[in-house]
Amino acid sequence: MSSTQSTAAAPNRCDVVEDSTDKPKPLSLSQFVSSLAPQQEFERTASYAASPKHYLEKTLGPSTFSQRQHLLSLPDKIDKDIYGTGVHKTHFQQHIASLLGKEHGLFFLTGVQAQLAGVKAHCDFAGRNRVAWHGTSHLETAEEKAYQALYGLERVLLGSREDANPSVEEVRDVLALPEAQRPSVVVLEIPNRVLGCQTYSFPELEAISAACTEAGVRLHCDGARIWEIEPWYQRSAGKTFADLGRLFDSVYVSFYKGLRGVAGAALVCDDEGVMAEAKKWQRRAGGNAFTLVYEVVDCERGFNENVGTFAGKWDKMVEVVEGIKEATKGFEAGDGRPVGYTADELVAARDRAAERMGARVFERLWPKKSLDEQSEKERLALVAKGESDPQADGKAVEDDRREIVEWMIVSALLEVKTQVFVDAYVALCEELVAGAKQ
Repeated sequence: MSSTQSTAAAPNRCDVVEDSTDKPKPLSLSQFVSSLAPQQEFERTASYAASPKHYLEKTLGPSTFSQRQHLLSLPDKIDKDIYGTGVHKTHFQQHIASLLGKEHGLFFLTGVQAQLAGVKAHCDFAGRNRVAWHGTSHLETAEEKAYQALYGLERVLLGSREDANPSVEEVRDVLALPEAQRPSVVVLEIPNRVLGCQTYSFPELEAISAACTEAGVRLHCDGARIWEIEPWYQRSAGKTFADLGRLFDSVYVSFYKGLRGVAGAALVCDDEGVMAEAKKWQRRAGGNAFTLVYEVVDCERGFNENVGTFAGKWDKMVEVVEGIKEATKGFEAGDGRPVGYTADELVAARDRAAERMGARVFERLWPKKSLDEQSEKERLALVAKGESDPQADGKAVEDDRREIVEWMIVSALLEVKTQVFVDAYVALCEELVAGAKQ
């Protein structure tokens, strides 16, 4: 998860970690940020740049390197791009495009720029600045409405539920709107991060792709986590990155999340005109820097180190989740409803559990904004008593006991025994229950 703030943000309650020299820090079971010091990261990138093949053979091991070589981006030369032009940058862009079944690729410093440049380019060619996406889209929730303020786009929300991807029929309903109201682009997030990485079956994606083609609407993929979901499409439908990419007119991918590059993204598509227009929007948004050599080199390193690892990471996550669910059954409420705790209660219980177990189950929390059933009942009860409606007064009741933890398995966590995760979560539950009794 990331968002760009225009001013310095106050520290998240969960970001502050006690620094003690008396004992080692607990093992973090939710690792998003590299534990390397900046100097170590620079040295790692420099080592890769000196000889990518040698670095990868040493880091991955000769056997793994050989097995994954068909996926890897192995440049003949690493040079310094100038305003986007460079042999190595072109090689990496083209490799990512080809892997995703596309002809053209463009590296961006941020995913916000990449995705909006692509969507806007499609709209420019269609002559309508209307786009459609689900209410959980990053474009909707985490970009300060850049689509509207900077790119002049209007958006149509897809789907009828906050907690589910729009169905094939719901997408078709939007495509059936009169041409003046119809979006030029439909954006699907594959998988949907906010919805716990829910995704579509491959036949559903085929149906949506065909419907968009028939309606003359472009289909764009927010593929920030497409690397993580590809193993599921491989196992469920025998489909590759290229098979997925070919269903979309354009795809955005991220390099700094699961791939662990320093910062960067790419936009890929088949339409040379759309890509040329996207380059213009990159320039207009200030994204065509004098050089992006460090970002490009480190993103290629991260890609090469992590592509091909996600099937194993997925298996590990399933094993961990099943173990936690089984071990924490005794903490479920009798009526099956979620048991709520505030962020402060969760953080305090996490820290007590970490003291006991030497493992820290999460680093950050994000509040879930929607009202839960209890909050709604409380609101209706106030109205029934003749009291003012908090929502009508602009003071919506917010339940502060609904928090989200984002979690992924990184390579370092593959070596952690599943029982360590299980015991740490059981300890967290024990501390939450004990805290509630005080």
